[in-house]
Amino acid sequence: MRFKQIQLAIALMMHVGVIAQQSGNGDQKILIRYATAHVGNGQKIENALLAFQGDEITMLADGNNTRVNVLDYDSIIDAEGKHIYPGFIVMDSRLGLTEIGAVRATHDYRETGDINPNIRALPAFNAESKVVSTVRTNGVLMAQLAPVGGMLSGSSAVVHLNGSNWKEAEITEDGIYLNWPSRYGYQGWWAEPGSAKKNKKYADGQDAIQEFFAEAQVFASDSIRSYRNLKLEAMAPLFTGEKRLYIRANWAKDILDAIQFYRASGVKKMAIVGGSEAHLVTTELVENGIPVIIDRVHKLPSHSGDMLDQPFRLAADLVAKGVNVAFATSGDMEAMISRNLPFQVGTAVYYGLPYEKAIESLTLTPAKLMGIEKDYGTIESGKRATFFISEGDALDIKSNDVSAAFVNGKRVYLWNHQMELRDKYSKRKAN
Repeated sequence: MRFKQIQLAIALMMHVGVIAQQSGNGDQKILIRYATAHVGNGQKIENALLAFQGDEITMLADGNNTRVNVLDYDSIIDAEGKHIYPGFIVMDSRLGLTEIGAVRATHDYRETGDINPNIRALPAFNAESKVVSTVRTNGVLMAQLAPVGGMLSGSSAVVHLNGSNWKEAEITEDGIYLNWPSRYGYQGWWAEPGSAKKNKKYADGQDAIQEFFAEAQVFASDSIRSYRNLKLEAMAPLFTGEKRLYIRANWAKDILDAIQFYRASGVKKMAIVGGSEAHLVTTELVENGIPVIIDRVHKLPSHSGDMLDQPFRLAADLVAKGVNVAFATSGDMEAMISRNLPFQVGTAVYYGLPYEKAIESLTLTPAKLMGIEKDYGTIESGKRATFFISEGDALDIKSNDVSAAFVNGKRVYLWNHQMELRDKYSKRKAN
Protein backbone atom coordinates (compact mmCIF):
# COMPACT_ATOMS: atom_id res chain seq x y z
CA MET A 1 0.00 0.00 0.00
CA ARG A 2 2.88 2.34 0.93
CA PHE A 3 4.57 1.64 -2.42
CA LYS A 4 1.40 2.51 -4.36
CA GLN A 5 1.12 5.82 -2.51
CA ILE A 6 4.69 6.69 -3.45
CA GLN A 7 4.01 5.77 -7.10
CA LEU A 8 0.91 7.98 -7.11
CA ALA A 9 2.83 10.92 -5.60
CA ILE A 10 5.57 10.61 -8.25
CA ALA A 11 2.98 10.44 -11.05
CA LEU A 12 1.26 13.57 -9.73
CA MET A 13 4.58 15.44 -9.53
CA MET A 14 5.40 14.47 -13.11
CA HIS A 15 1.94 15.58 -14.27
CA VAL A 16 2.32 18.96 -12.55
CA GLY A 17 5.74 19.33 -14.17
CA VAL A 18 4.29 18.73 -17.65
CA ILE A 19 1.54 21.30 -17.04
CA ALA A 20 4.12 23.83 -15.84
CA GLN A 21 6.20 23.28 -18.98
CA GLN A 22 3.14 23.78 -21.19
CA SER A 23 1.82 26.88 -19.42
CA GLY A 24 5.02 28.84 -18.78
CA ASN A 25 8.67 29.22 -19.67
CA GLY A 26 10.10 29.65 -16.17
CA ASP A 27 13.38 31.52 -16.38
CA GLN A 28 14.20 30.34 -19.88
CA LYS A 29 15.76 32.88 -22.22
CA ILE A 30 13.82 32.84 -25.49
CA LEU A 31 14.74 34.58 -28.74
CA ILE A 32 12.36 35.17 -31.64
CA ARG A 33 14.09 36.24 -34.85
CA TYR A 34 13.53 37.30 -38.46
CA ALA A 35 9.89 38.42 -38.01
CA THR A 36 8.38 41.82 -38.80
CA ALA A 37 7.65 43.48 -35.45
CA HIS A 38 4.81 45.98 -35.14
CA VAL A 39 5.96 47.66 -31.94
CA GLY A 40 2.65 49.33 -31.08
CA ASN A 41 3.98 52.90 -30.91
CA GLY A 42 3.82 53.54 -34.65
CA GLN A 43 7.15 51.86 -35.40
CA LYS A 44 7.79 48.75 -37.49
CA ILE A 45 10.98 46.66 -37.56
CA GLU A 46 11.32 44.47 -40.64
CA ASN A 47 13.94 42.01 -39.36
CA ALA A 48 13.36 42.03 -35.64
CA LEU A 49 15.05 40.28 -32.75
CA LEU A 50 12.73 39.88 -29.77
CA ALA A 51 13.98 38.28 -26.57
CA PHE A 52 12.23 37.66 -23.28
CA GLN A 53 12.85 35.88 -20.02
CA GLY A 54 10.16 35.02 -17.53
CA ASP A 55 7.44 37.64 -17.89
CA GLU A 56 9.69 40.45 -19.15
CA ILE A 57 10.85 41.48 -22.62
CA THR A 58 14.63 41.85 -22.46
CA MET A 59 15.37 43.02 -26.00
CA LEU A 60 13.76 44.33 -29.17
CA ALA A 61 16.27 45.20 -31.87
CA ASP A 62 16.77 45.48 -35.60
CA GLY A 63 18.43 42.29 -36.76
CA ASN A 64 20.20 44.15 -39.53
CA ASN A 65 22.16 46.22 -37.01
CA THR A 66 22.39 43.90 -34.00
CA ARG A 67 24.34 40.71 -33.47
CA VAL A 68 23.36 38.15 -30.86
CA ASN A 69 24.96 34.96 -29.64
CA VAL A 70 22.35 32.23 -30.01
CA LEU A 71 24.18 30.19 -27.36
CA ASP A 72 22.98 32.72 -24.80
CA TYR A 73 19.40 31.55 -25.30
CA ASP A 74 17.63 28.41 -24.16
CA SER A 75 15.16 28.44 -27.05
CA ILE A 76 15.17 29.99 -30.53
CA ILE A 77 11.98 30.63 -32.54
CA ASP A 78 12.55 31.33 -36.23
CA ALA A 79 9.66 33.49 -37.47
CA GLU A 80 10.80 34.55 -40.92
CA GLY A 81 7.92 35.94 -42.98
CA LYS A 82 5.71 36.21 -39.89
CA HIS A 83 4.51 39.22 -37.89
CA ILE A 84 4.76 40.00 -34.17
CA TYR A 85 2.19 42.24 -32.49
CA PRO A 86 1.54 43.36 -28.90
CA GLY A 87 -1.58 41.72 -27.50
CA PHE A 88 -4.67 43.46 -28.85
CA ILE A 89 -7.01 45.07 -26.30
CA VAL A 90 -10.80 45.26 -26.64
CA MET A 91 -12.46 48.11 -24.73
CA ASP A 92 -15.94 48.45 -23.17
CA SER A 93 -16.44 44.69 -23.22
CA ARG A 94 -18.83 42.19 -21.66
CA LEU A 95 -16.43 39.36 -22.47
CA GLY A 96 -16.55 36.84 -19.63
CA LEU A 97 -19.55 38.66 -18.15
CA THR A 98 -21.99 36.88 -20.45
CA GLU A 99 -21.92 33.49 -22.12
CA ILE A 100 -25.11 32.89 -24.08
CA GLY A 101 -27.12 35.89 -25.22
CA ALA A 102 -30.47 34.06 -25.14
CA VAL A 103 -29.90 32.68 -21.62
CA ARG A 104 -30.41 35.42 -19.07
CA ALA A 105 -28.91 33.35 -16.27
CA THR A 106 -25.49 33.70 -17.95
CA HIS A 107 -25.61 37.52 -17.90
CA ASP A 108 -23.70 39.27 -15.12
CA TYR A 109 -23.07 42.77 -16.45
CA ARG A 110 -25.96 44.88 -15.12
CA GLU A 111 -27.24 45.88 -11.68
CA THR A 112 -30.63 47.27 -10.72
CA GLY A 113 -30.86 50.98 -9.99
CA ASP A 114 -29.49 54.06 -11.76
CA ILE A 115 -26.45 54.97 -9.68
CA ASN A 116 -23.98 52.10 -9.12
CA PRO A 117 -20.39 53.41 -9.27
CA ASN A 118 -19.46 50.96 -6.50
CA ILE A 119 -20.45 47.91 -8.57
CA ARG A 120 -17.29 46.11 -9.78
CA ALA A 121 -17.15 44.18 -13.04
CA LEU A 122 -13.97 42.33 -12.10
CA PRO A 123 -15.27 39.68 -9.66
CA ALA A 124 -17.98 38.74 -12.17
CA PHE A 125 -15.39 37.83 -14.84
CA ASN A 126 -15.57 34.17 -15.87
CA ALA A 127 -12.00 33.46 -16.98
CA GLU A 128 -13.00 29.98 -18.15
CA SER A 129 -15.68 31.23 -20.54
CA LYS A 130 -15.71 29.30 -23.80
CA VAL A 131 -16.05 32.62 -25.62
CA VAL A 132 -12.72 33.84 -24.22
CA SER A 133 -10.81 31.02 -25.90
CA THR A 134 -12.29 31.95 -29.31
CA VAL A 135 -11.18 35.56 -28.91
CA ARG A 136 -7.52 35.11 -28.00
CA THR A 137 -6.91 32.86 -31.01
CA ASN A 138 -7.23 36.02 -33.14
CA GLY A 139 -4.72 37.99 -31.06
CA VAL A 140 -7.06 39.71 -28.57
CA LEU A 141 -5.21 38.99 -25.33
CA MET A 142 -6.62 41.66 -22.99
CA ALA A 143 -10.00 43.22 -22.33
CA GLN A 144 -11.55 46.08 -20.44
CA LEU A 145 -14.62 44.74 -18.64
CA ALA A 146 -17.39 47.32 -18.25
CA PRO A 147 -20.91 47.02 -16.83
CA VAL A 148 -23.94 48.55 -18.52
CA GLY A 149 -27.29 49.99 -17.50
CA GLY A 150 -28.57 52.90 -15.45
CA MET A 151 -26.93 56.30 -15.25
CA LEU A 152 -23.68 55.20 -13.59
CA SER A 153 -23.17 51.56 -14.57
CA GLY A 154 -20.20 50.77 -12.34
CA SER A 155 -16.45 50.31 -12.26
CA SER A 156 -14.50 48.83 -15.16
CA ALA A 157 -11.44 46.60 -14.95
CA VAL A 158 -8.61 45.36 -17.17
CA VAL A 159 -7.89 41.64 -17.43
CA HIS A 160 -5.68 39.43 -19.52
CA LEU A 161 -7.27 36.42 -21.17
CA ASN A 162 -4.96 33.66 -19.99
CA GLY A 163 -6.03 33.25 -16.37
CA SER A 164 -7.92 30.43 -14.70
CA ASN A 165 -9.91 32.79 -12.45
CA TRP A 166 -10.67 36.50 -12.16
CA LYS A 167 -7.99 37.11 -9.55
CA GLU A 168 -5.32 35.53 -11.70
CA ALA A 169 -6.49 37.49 -14.77
CA GLU A 170 -6.66 40.86 -12.98
CA ILE A 171 -4.44 43.72 -14.15
CA THR A 172 -6.14 46.75 -12.62
CA GLU A 173 -9.48 48.47 -12.04
CA ASP A 174 -9.34 51.58 -14.17
CA GLY A 175 -12.53 53.62 -14.51
CA ILE A 176 -16.23 54.30 -14.06
CA TYR A 177 -18.83 54.19 -16.84
CA LEU A 178 -21.46 56.90 -17.22
CA ASN A 179 -24.34 56.69 -19.70
CA TRP A 180 -25.04 60.21 -20.93
CA PRO A 181 -28.75 60.84 -21.66
CA SER A 182 -29.60 61.11 -25.34
CA ARG A 183 -31.36 64.17 -26.77
CA TYR A 184 -33.17 62.00 -29.28
CA GLY A 185 -34.54 58.50 -29.40
CA TYR A 186 -34.98 56.62 -32.64
CA GLN A 187 -37.99 54.47 -33.40
CA GLY A 188 -38.09 51.33 -35.53
CA TRP A 189 -35.22 48.84 -35.68
CA TRP A 190 -31.86 48.49 -37.45
CA ALA A 191 -33.31 47.09 -40.71
CA GLU A 192 -36.11 49.67 -40.85
CA PRO A 193 -35.17 52.78 -38.85
CA GLY A 194 -37.95 55.11 -37.83
CA SER A 195 -38.03 58.85 -37.24
CA ALA A 196 -36.23 60.64 -34.39
CA LYS A 197 -38.17 61.64 -31.29
CA LYS A 198 -36.96 64.32 -28.86
CA ASN A 199 -36.23 63.18 -25.32
CA LYS A 200 -38.29 65.45 -23.06
CA LYS A 201 -36.41 64.22 -19.97
CA TYR A 202 -32.94 65.08 -21.35
CA ALA A 203 -32.47 68.13 -19.07
CA ASP A 204 -33.62 66.13 -16.05
CA GLY A 205 -30.99 63.50 -16.81
CA GLN A 206 -28.27 66.16 -17.05
CA ASP A 207 -29.35 67.69 -13.74
CA ALA A 208 -29.25 64.30 -11.99
CA ILE A 209 -25.70 63.69 -13.20
CA GLN A 210 -24.47 67.13 -12.17
CA GLU A 211 -26.06 66.88 -8.72
CA PHE A 212 -24.53 63.49 -7.96
CA PHE A 213 -21.06 64.48 -9.17
CA ALA A 214 -21.20 67.70 -7.13
CA GLU A 215 -22.08 65.68 -4.04
CA ALA A 216 -19.33 63.16 -4.81
CA GLN A 217 -16.73 65.93 -5.22
CA VAL A 218 -17.62 67.43 -1.84
CA PHE A 219 -17.48 63.98 -0.24
CA ALA A 220 -14.06 63.30 -1.79
CA SER A 221 -12.66 66.59 -0.46
CA ASP A 222 -13.88 65.94 3.08
CA SER A 223 -10.93 64.52 5.00
CA ILE A 224 -12.96 63.97 8.16
CA ARG A 225 -16.04 61.91 7.33
CA SER A 226 -18.59 61.08 9.96
CA TYR A 227 -20.32 58.41 7.86
CA ARG A 228 -19.69 55.89 5.09
CA ASN A 229 -21.27 55.97 1.62
CA LEU A 230 -20.06 53.25 -0.74
CA LYS A 231 -21.37 54.99 -3.86
CA LEU A 232 -19.63 58.28 -3.08
CA GLU A 233 -16.44 56.54 -1.95
CA ALA A 234 -16.26 54.76 -5.30
CA MET A 235 -16.29 58.13 -7.07
CA ALA A 236 -13.26 59.56 -5.24
CA PRO A 237 -10.58 58.18 -7.63
CA LEU A 238 -12.15 60.20 -10.48
CA PHE A 239 -11.21 63.45 -8.72
CA THR A 240 -7.62 62.39 -8.02
CA GLY A 241 -6.91 61.05 -11.50
CA GLU A 242 -6.50 57.43 -10.33
CA LYS A 243 -9.46 56.42 -12.50
CA ARG A 244 -10.91 57.66 -15.77
CA LEU A 245 -14.52 58.60 -16.45
CA TYR A 246 -15.88 56.85 -19.55
CA ILE A 247 -18.95 58.59 -20.95
CA ARG A 248 -21.12 56.73 -23.43
CA ALA A 249 -22.46 59.32 -25.89
CA ASN A 250 -23.06 59.31 -29.65
CA TRP A 251 -24.65 62.51 -30.94
CA ALA A 252 -22.58 65.65 -31.49
CA LYS A 253 -24.67 67.87 -29.18
CA ASP A 254 -24.65 65.21 -26.47
CA ILE A 255 -20.86 64.94 -26.72
CA LEU A 256 -20.52 68.74 -26.43
CA ASP A 257 -22.73 68.73 -23.34
CA ALA A 258 -20.68 65.90 -21.86
CA ILE A 259 -17.45 67.85 -22.49
CA GLN A 260 -18.90 70.95 -20.85
CA PHE A 261 -19.96 68.86 -17.85
CA TYR A 262 -16.48 67.29 -17.64
CA ARG A 263 -14.75 70.67 -17.60
CA ALA A 264 -16.83 71.78 -14.62
CA SER A 265 -17.01 68.48 -12.74
CA GLY A 266 -13.56 68.24 -11.18
CA VAL A 267 -12.95 64.89 -12.89
CA LYS A 268 -9.33 64.61 -14.05
CA LYS A 269 -9.58 62.20 -17.02
CA MET A 270 -12.36 61.37 -19.46
CA ALA A 271 -13.06 59.43 -22.65
CA ILE A 272 -16.04 59.29 -25.00
CA VAL A 273 -17.37 55.82 -25.78
CA GLY A 274 -19.43 55.32 -28.94
CA GLY A 275 -18.96 58.70 -30.58
CA SER A 276 -20.95 58.09 -33.77
CA GLU A 277 -20.86 61.84 -34.48
CA ALA A 278 -17.51 62.54 -32.85
CA HIS A 279 -16.10 63.61 -36.24
CA LEU A 280 -18.36 66.68 -36.03
CA VAL A 281 -16.78 67.93 -32.78
CA THR A 282 -13.10 67.11 -33.21
CA THR A 283 -11.96 70.63 -32.27
CA GLU A 284 -13.51 70.34 -28.81
CA LEU A 285 -12.19 66.80 -28.34
CA VAL A 286 -8.62 67.81 -29.21
CA GLU A 287 -8.68 70.99 -27.12
CA ASN A 288 -9.71 69.01 -24.06
CA GLY A 289 -7.50 65.99 -24.74
CA ILE A 290 -10.44 63.61 -24.91
CA PRO A 291 -9.98 60.27 -26.74
CA VAL A 292 -12.80 58.31 -28.39
CA ILE A 293 -13.48 54.60 -28.03
CA ILE A 294 -15.31 53.64 -31.22
CA ASP A 295 -18.00 51.17 -30.22
CA ARG A 296 -18.08 49.18 -33.46
CA VAL A 297 -16.75 49.65 -36.99
CA HIS A 298 -19.02 47.13 -38.73
CA LYS A 299 -22.40 48.79 -38.31
CA LEU A 300 -24.92 50.85 -40.26
CA PRO A 301 -24.74 54.67 -40.22
CA SER A 302 -26.56 56.48 -37.43
CA HIS A 303 -28.84 58.40 -39.82
CA SER A 304 -30.65 57.19 -42.91
CA GLY A 305 -29.18 60.06 -44.92
CA ASP A 306 -25.55 59.27 -44.04
CA MET A 307 -23.15 57.60 -46.45
CA LEU A 308 -23.08 53.84 -45.95
CA ASP A 309 -19.32 53.84 -45.29
CA GLN A 310 -19.42 56.60 -42.67
CA PRO A 311 -18.77 54.22 -39.71
CA PHE A 312 -15.84 52.71 -41.63
CA ARG A 313 -14.24 56.13 -42.10
CA LEU A 314 -14.83 57.42 -38.57
CA ALA A 315 -11.49 56.27 -37.11
CA ALA A 316 -9.47 57.75 -39.99
CA ASP A 317 -11.38 61.04 -39.77
CA LEU A 318 -10.76 61.34 -36.03
CA VAL A 319 -7.07 60.44 -36.20
CA ALA A 320 -6.52 62.88 -39.07
CA LYS A 321 -7.85 65.66 -36.82
CA GLY A 322 -5.62 64.66 -33.89
CA VAL A 323 -8.06 62.60 -31.81
CA ASN A 324 -6.71 59.42 -30.24
CA VAL A 325 -8.95 56.39 -30.77
CA ALA A 326 -9.38 52.91 -29.37
CA PHE A 327 -11.89 50.22 -30.32
CA ALA A 328 -14.71 48.17 -28.82
CA THR A 329 -17.29 45.73 -30.19
CA SER A 330 -20.24 46.97 -28.12
CA GLY A 331 -23.75 46.04 -29.20
CA ASP A 332 -25.50 42.85 -30.25
CA MET A 333 -23.55 39.64 -29.62
CA GLU A 334 -20.70 41.85 -28.39
CA ALA A 335 -18.78 39.21 -26.41
CA MET A 336 -18.40 36.68 -29.22
CA ILE A 337 -17.86 39.39 -31.84
CA SER A 338 -14.77 40.46 -29.86
CA ARG A 339 -12.91 37.84 -31.89
CA ASN A 340 -13.55 40.00 -34.99
CA LEU A 341 -12.00 43.11 -33.43
CA PRO A 342 -8.84 42.90 -35.61
CA PHE A 343 -10.91 42.60 -38.78
CA GLN A 344 -13.15 45.53 -37.86
CA VAL A 345 -10.02 47.64 -37.42
CA GLY A 346 -8.76 46.21 -40.72
CA THR A 347 -11.83 47.74 -42.37
CA ALA A 348 -10.90 51.10 -40.81
CA VAL A 349 -7.42 50.70 -42.32
CA TYR A 350 -8.92 50.07 -45.76
CA TYR A 351 -10.90 53.29 -45.35
CA GLY A 352 -7.91 55.46 -44.51
CA LEU A 353 -6.59 54.71 -41.01
CA PRO A 354 -2.76 54.33 -41.25
CA TYR A 355 -1.77 50.73 -40.53
CA GLU A 356 0.70 51.29 -37.69
CA LYS A 357 -1.68 53.84 -36.15
CA ALA A 358 -4.35 51.14 -36.24
CA ILE A 359 -2.05 48.79 -34.33
CA GLU A 360 -1.35 51.57 -31.81
CA SER A 361 -5.11 52.07 -31.41
CA LEU A 362 -5.45 48.39 -30.50
CA THR A 363 -2.50 48.32 -28.10
CA LEU A 364 -0.72 51.41 -26.74
CA THR A 365 -3.66 53.83 -26.85
CA PRO A 366 -6.02 51.63 -24.76
CA ALA A 367 -3.10 50.82 -22.43
CA LYS A 368 -2.60 54.56 -21.85
CA LEU A 369 -6.32 55.12 -21.29
CA MET A 370 -6.35 52.45 -18.61
CA GLY A 371 -3.03 53.44 -17.03
CA ILE A 372 -1.14 50.22 -17.79
CA GLU A 373 1.24 51.55 -20.47
CA LYS A 374 4.33 50.97 -18.30
CA ASP A 375 3.80 47.22 -18.57
CA TYR A 376 1.63 46.68 -21.66
CA GLY A 377 0.76 48.13 -25.04
CA THR A 378 4.07 47.77 -26.89
CA ILE A 379 6.75 45.13 -27.38
CA GLU A 380 9.66 47.00 -25.85
CA SER A 381 12.44 46.08 -23.44
CA GLY A 382 11.27 46.16 -19.83
CA LYS A 383 7.61 45.55 -20.57
CA ARG A 384 5.57 42.42 -19.91
CA ALA A 385 5.98 39.73 -22.55
CA THR A 386 2.41 39.91 -23.87
CA PHE A 387 2.36 39.50 -27.64
CA PHE A 388 1.51 37.10 -30.45
CA ILE A 389 2.96 35.83 -33.71
CA SER A 390 0.76 35.75 -36.81
CA GLU A 391 1.55 33.93 -40.02
CA GLY A 392 0.25 36.96 -41.93
CA ASP A 393 -1.41 40.35 -41.48
CA ALA A 394 -3.34 40.15 -38.21
CA LEU A 395 -5.90 42.72 -39.41
CA ASP A 396 -6.75 40.71 -42.52
CA ILE A 397 -9.35 37.98 -42.04
CA LYS A 398 -7.72 35.91 -44.78
CA SER A 399 -4.19 35.94 -43.40
CA ASN A 400 -4.68 36.29 -39.63
CA ASP A 401 -3.33 32.99 -38.33
CA VAL A 402 -1.98 33.21 -34.79
CA SER A 403 0.66 30.51 -34.43
CA ALA A 404 1.92 31.49 -30.96
CA ALA A 405 0.86 33.87 -28.21
CA PHE A 406 2.27 34.79 -24.82
CA VAL A 407 0.69 36.58 -21.85
CA ASN A 408 3.13 37.73 -19.17
CA GLY A 409 5.66 35.34 -20.68
CA LYS A 410 3.36 32.30 -20.48
CA ARG A 411 2.42 30.45 -23.63
CA VAL A 412 -1.28 30.69 -24.49
CA TYR A 413 -3.15 27.51 -25.39
CA LEU A 414 -4.46 28.34 -28.87
CA TRP A 415 -7.34 25.96 -29.23
CA ASN A 416 -11.08 26.31 -28.78
CA HIS A 417 -14.30 24.40 -29.24
CA GLN A 418 -14.97 26.05 -32.61
CA MET A 419 -11.73 24.64 -34.00
CA GLU A 420 -12.70 21.26 -32.58
CA LEU A 421 -16.07 21.38 -34.34
CA ARG A 422 -14.42 22.56 -37.57
CA ASP A 423 -12.07 19.58 -37.58
CA LYS A 424 -14.83 17.19 -36.59
CA TYR A 425 -17.19 18.12 -39.39
CA SER A 426 -14.53 18.67 -42.05
CA LYS A 427 -13.40 15.08 -41.51
CA ARG A 428 -17.00 13.86 -41.73
CA LYS A 429 -17.43 15.71 -45.04
CA ALA A 430 -14.22 14.18 -46.38
CA ASN A 431 -15.42 10.69 -45.55
